[in-house]
Amino acid sequence: MRRSKVRYSLTLSVILVQLTTACAGGDRDTTPLEQAPVADEQFLLTYPDLATPHGEILLDNELVVVQRFVLAPGEWEGIHSHPGNQFYVHIKGGEWSERRGGEQFPPSPFSPDGSGGWMDPIPLSEGHESGNTGDTPIDLIWVTLKKDEPVAPDVEHVPQIYPNNPLELVLENDRVIVQRVQLEPGEWEGVHSHPSNQVYIHIKGGVWSERRGSEQLPPSPFSPDGSVGWSNAVDLSAGHQSGNTGDTTIDLMWITLK
Repeated sequence: MRRSKVRYSLTLSVILVQLTTACAGGDRDTTPLEQAPVADEQFLLTYPDLATPHGEILLDNELVVVQRFVLAPGEWEGIHSHPGNQFYVHIKGGEWSERRGGEQFPPSPFSPDGSGGWMDPIPLSEGHESGNTGDTPIDLIWVTLKKDEPVAPDVEHVPQIYPNNPLELVLENDRVIVQRVQLEPGEWEGVHSHPSNQVYIHIKGGVWSERRGSEQLPPSPFSPDGSVGWSNAVDLSAGHQSGNTGDTTIDLMWITLK
């Protein structure tokens, strides 16, 4: 797809709750998201040839900005730069080709739903852009880190743990831990804690319910494919866990900032 990205095939999924849902409970931020202010435009990925060059801004806070882009078959992004410190994930995959400096390269291998990777910086002078050279729309989410250095360098960061559902480690570097998990209808995560500073992304959405101790809260509204949110810290003593109380598989990705 893009030259400097390291690709990773993501094969499990993670359990999430939409920002405004009861399932989110205390671990996920329920504050309504706003469009990124002008001051944060330096962090926005811009595709100049799209009707909406900044795509859809799904989440913006002091640490990250999350954008979503949909490219129709035959559509190209337009020449652009990348700031680096970015992770991308395909909600709907497809076939990419790249142009660089006026030269078009052969199509890359098909990128399946849930595949993703890490992006290093690409300056505007390289004349880089990618296009959808397949026959289906591509739905892509970018998570851009705003800090040049780790936000909690003195903390020992470990992968997220669900006692009842192992999470696949997709990627770990000096900035993030990326994991993926799937929950089938009726499955629960098991009581667990959350560190702070986590982004979650639904590759395949669904209906969540939360338990706190012995109390089960009502189901949350349906979380659609591509919905995202921010998770704050939750201590193990809270007795928190979430479960898939819908009738479809939920495929979830967690990105933990270091």
